[in-house]
Amino acid sequence: MAMPPKPTSPRPRTRLSPAQRIAQLLACAVRVFARTGLASGVHAQVASAAGVAVSTVFVYFPTRVALVQAVVTEVDRYLVDLVAGIAGTEKSATDKLLTILYEFSVTVDTAPDYIKIWLNWSTDVADATWAHYVDFQDRIIAAFGDIIVAGKAAGEIPKDVNPLLGAHLVMSAGHMIAQMKFRGRDQREVDEFLRELIRGAVLPKG
Repeated sequence: MAMPPKPTSPRPRTRLSPAQRIAQLLACAVRVFARTGLASGVHAQVASAAGVAVSTVFVYFPTRVALVQAVVTEVDRYLVDLVAGIAGTEKSATDKLLTILYEFSVTVDTAPDYIKIWLNWSTDVADATWAHYVDFQDRIIAAFGDIIVAGKAAGEIPKDVNPLLGAHLVMSAGHMIAQMKFRGRDQREVDEFLRELIRGAVLPKG
């Protein structure tokens, strides 16, 4: 008679390093805050999403302020990296601006939680994170302005284009791009909007 298989003991959980645990909790926090909004997410929801004790979340993010700040800092990093990665290429100035906006539109599909948090963050002017958002926005606008200045110097963009105003116009496109995508607009329609917007930002002023 065949012997029954020996019972196997459950495989022990892999112990994460502090850096791995922070990355895990932060990824869960991004998912939670995208759903609840910056004003409503709490440690318990992050713990539930990560499958850990609430006390574990408090070890790495001792207060709700620290948790929210970590989330918006992650969104800051993600979007700044997107812009910087394209700004550092050999593309023409207008192609850089167009590519940045295109990749942002793609991010609405590939990383929607980041965009939802960004939308929330960008309009919550009374929140403690507003000063951080203003700093983030200023850095992005400065990057767009530098691209336009370089384009003018290379003769790609007319001399009478105001880099600061053009940069603000490009920055302002983010909200409309996100809304078009979340409303289900066709990507071809979004792409046409991007082309028209970049033309408007760098056309000769007369």
